[in-house]
Amino acid sequence: MKNYKLHISDGFKDLYGDEMLISKEIENRVLNTFSSFGYELIKTPGLEYIDVYSLDSTQKPDLYNLINRQGEVLSLRNDMTSSVARFVSTNNSLKGDTYKYCYCADTYRYPRLYQGKNHQFLQAGIELIGNSSIESDVEAIYLASQALKACNCNKFTINIGSSLFLDTLFDDFKINNDVKKLILQSVENKDYVSLKNILNENLDAEHSKLIFDLMIRGGKLKFIENLMNSLKGKKSQEVLKYLKNIYLTLRELDVDNIIFDFSIYSYQKYYTGIIFNIFVDNITKALVFGGRCDSLFKKYGKDLPNVGFGLDLDLLTSYILNSSLIDVKKKKYLAYQDGENFISALKFTENLKSENIILSWIKFNNLDEALEYAKENSYDKVVEFTKSGISLKEVK
Repeated sequence: MKNYKLHISDGFKDLYGDEMLISKEIENRVLNTFSSFGYELIKTPGLEYIDVYSLDSTQKPDLYNLINRQGEVLSLRNDMTSSVARFVSTNNSLKGDTYKYCYCADTYRYPRLYQGKNHQFLQAGIELIGNSSIESDVEAIYLASQALKACNCNKFTINIGSSLFLDTLFDDFKINNDVKKLILQSVENKDYVSLKNILNENLDAEHSKLIFDLMIRGGKLKFIENLMNSLKGKKSQEVLKYLKNIYLTLRELDVDNIIFDFSIYSYQKYYTGIIFNIFVDNITKALVFGGRCDSLFKKYGKDLPNVGFGLDLDLLTSYILNSSLIDVKKKKYLAYQDGENFISALKFTENLKSENIILSWIKFNNLDEALEYAKENSYDKVVEFTKSGISLKEVK
């Protein structure tokens, strides 16, 4: 029989050592970056009524549910944007019509494929609420890039797409809703064989090729200018002009690692405009995922536009740790004293703080025992406290 006292549930893990130190350092740097742009830190409950995450009377399949003593169905925090939308829509004390919030919190989700997938995610992010301007879209993308740079993560690619572009493109090509759903499902599943078959069966050769090419390749400014030329007079061209302006504005802000990518279209019931992902080399999952979702707040009672993003801090921590982008190591000294010099050992710790050195006191029977422990646990030196004074012992 399995001893549950000694096991962790599938999809969860312990965090300690350098990984924990890096995670906390990243969290501090990211939140400081958000705050410097005027975003106010918010913390929502870890448990919400299930209705917060189950819009349109449809329960999301990835929810962690439980029932409280009153018989009410609750869910572990599944999505910070929904929690913030609930907060803003029910808080009558808020003044003005524009709100800027940032957060860092664990979210919980059952993945589609259970084996080898995390169920708990540490996520930081921002919500810019009440502003639908191009400047707000630019700010969100720019802020995400600045947060990564604050963590010494400078080599990344920003992929920009738009749910509105594909919606208008499908309307331009007179694609009905049933075919549209099949196309989007194939795109979200990265099933390009099915996508090609669906397009060939329902569209003429020219339109089929254009949409398929959009789903398998992206590009920079020339890419979108060529696309605009091929869609002259179409509604979708206007959306491309908007994306081009965002691109040019970000370039003026010295953000030039941008790719137009319309294959990142997903959560089609969620996003209503620009969508962006940020990737780093050798990791297929996006570090940052965000976009505009102007229809979400209306479902909570307030019709407010919104743009925001989430940053996967667990994934960023692993990347930074493996790439040695942040050094959190300090010199570690181990204190040894014979029981009569405890006060002097603790006072000496204060002297080392200014030198960025850690001094750990652990009770040992003798100096040899302390030296052996120091060697096994990667201490740099042993500090011996005696009546005659203090001496440093090398760890060999």
